Amino acid sequence: MLPIITEDMTLNDIMKLHTRLYEKVGKLGFDVCCAKMDTLKDACKKKGLSLTNTLDALNAVIDEINTIERIINEAQ
Repeated sequence: MLPIITEDMTLNDIMKLHTRLYEKVGKLGFDVCCAKMDTLKDACKKKGLSLTNTLDALNAVIDEINTIERIINEAQ
């Protein structure tokens, strides 16, 4: 199971969790190359994005991935 995303995690840490999170970080407009070491909080501030909305979007991906994993595990 993947952990909940927090504001203190770096973009790099978030992107390493799963390819879908890597894609989502890019779709949210973050620089996936040069700004990877910024915390999510700092990255949102620099981009002028709502931290709450960004956390919600990323954690929605976490929920989907964890739900799929849970279903697969229960089916085995």
